[in-house]
Amino acid sequence: VGPGHGIQLDSGRLVVPAYTYYVHRRLCGAVPLPCCTRPHSLVFYSDDGGRRWHKGALLGGAPTGECQVAEIQRGDGRQPLLYCNCRASRGCRVVAFSADRGLRFQRSAPCEALAETLCGCQGSVVSFPAPPAGPGAEPTWLLYSHPTDRHRRSDLGIYLNPSPLDREGWQHPWVLNLGPSGYSDLSACSGGVFGCLFERGTTSTCEEITFCLFTLDTSQQNLKAS
Repeated sequence: VGPGHGIQLDSGRLVVPAYTYYVHRRLCGAVPLPCCTRPHSLVFYSDDGGRRWHKGALLGGAPTGECQVAEIQRGDGRQPLLYCNCRASRGCRVVAFSADRGLRFQRSAPCEALAETLCGCQGSVVSFPAPPAGPGAEPTWLLYSHPTDRHRRSDLGIYLNPSPLDREGWQHPWVLNLGPSGYSDLSACSGGVFGCLFERGTTSTCEEITFCLFTLDTSQQNLKAS
């Protein structure tokens, strides 16, 4: 389970992202074959305030690892979607949507707009109500944090997607931290303020953990630190 955070849906359901290694083939039906064992993302959910937990189905498609989820409200009155953003090893992130609050996800698909580091790295995502003056008609926007360097864990970026149903709708990132940057966790605070807890350092990503607050400038569709 984790790293990162879980969320509570508008329905009250608690959702915690996770991943597991699934054995796709066994020798003689009994001995697990390491070459046929793959990581797959999933969620655990509870509808009674955390007293009992259930497991959702594994994400189908390419192998996926550490993941984060966010609820997307839709302006056409239909049921919200659960968005899952996953670590992968294909050079870019992998995403999937669920129409039943995490019981099952559609087959995952690559998101070319969000590059993955060479060996992969955890990333964080949150949803938040679209600003009144924001462009487009989508009631929910997405914010995502992840190292922007394709070769190493460096230069932590913040990405904005004002059209969350469009996998390629992510805008050019704003770099929150130059230099070594690792795992991160986003939070949507009150008053249009966002928080990011992340690993950073001078020569290594594991030297310290930093917390930063920033705001979203919707007039220019840019991000700026506060």
